[in-house]
Amino acid sequence: MADATGAGRAEVSGAAGGAGGRRRTLLPRVPFNLALVLPAQLTVLSVALVPTLIVIWLALTDWQPTSGVPWWRAEFVWFWNFYDLWYDDRFIGALLRTLFVVTVCLTVELILALGLALLFLDEWPWRKVAVSIIILPMMIIPVDAANAFFMLFNERGPVNHIISLVLRRDYNFSWLSDPRWALLPIMLAEIWQWTPLMFLLVLTGLMNLPQNQVRAAMVLGASPARIFLKIMLPLLTPVILVALIVRGVETFKIFDPVYILTRGGPGAATETLSMFMYNGAFVYFRMGYVAAAALLVLVVVLTACVGLLHRLERHA
Repeated sequence: MADATGAGRAEVSGAAGGAGGRRRTLLPRVPFNLALVLPAQLTVLSVALVPTLIVIWLALTDWQPTSGVPWWRAEFVWFWNFYDLWYDDRFIGALLRTLFVVTVCLTVELILALGLALLFLDEWPWRKVAVSIIILPMMIIPVDAANAFFMLFNERGPVNHIISLVLRRDYNFSWLSDPRWALLPIMLAEIWQWTPLMFLLVLTGLMNLPQNQVRAAMVLGASPARIFLKIMLPLLTPVILVALIVRGVETFKIFDPVYILTRGGPGAATETLSMFMYNGAFVYFRMGYVAAAALLVLVVVLTACVGLLHRLERHA
């Protein structure tokens, strides 16, 4: 009797174990390394995807916070926002102005970074101290840097005072109020603060270049300029492209210097895309219109980044 009872229990437990084994095999087997990062990846994906879907929804509506209607019940206007943007002179002007600022800032930053990196490539006394001083502007909060340039280019600021000393007469030029020159302090603030980042990227690339070709060219009597143009610069191209992508995306979003120095004025002479969207969203409350502008800007930036990444793959 005891043997029969034990056998029955064994059969039941065996059947349960078999069913449990079958249930376990039905579950998807996730690799351990993927299981570790999956929660973080899903969190980042949701943080990026959900706002993007909301922006796409708003871009197809004419929703305004002052209308008293929740954004998810806003009336659809479909693609009329994009149509209006195409014929909006203020938006086109902000886009072209931003492209101009990005082009000038990246060009000047790259030239300065290359010159400084070549200067700091060799060892010399106090080199580390000098590098620390050069990268200091990058550590400053952008609002504080913009405030500093606001004081520098004030009508009674140091810049006009230095020009007065050079000209030996009183010079009171309104840099921030003149439509022709108001962009200059903004671009100088951006260049001053972020050239150190470009400098660090280029210097790191130069220090990790293979030296065999450089030594061979020196032995053959090539000039330093020819070595740089024919050997070092082509090898440095991938690093330069990465630096241009990083800084280009950040410069395209330039906002702090514009807001602190000019607020986009006089008129719309210094209004960049970020300032245009700020005014549209928080001054005129045209959220749907601004969402459509943001999507168009996203397409422009992605197109430029894909083009640079394609060139980067060819040099890899």
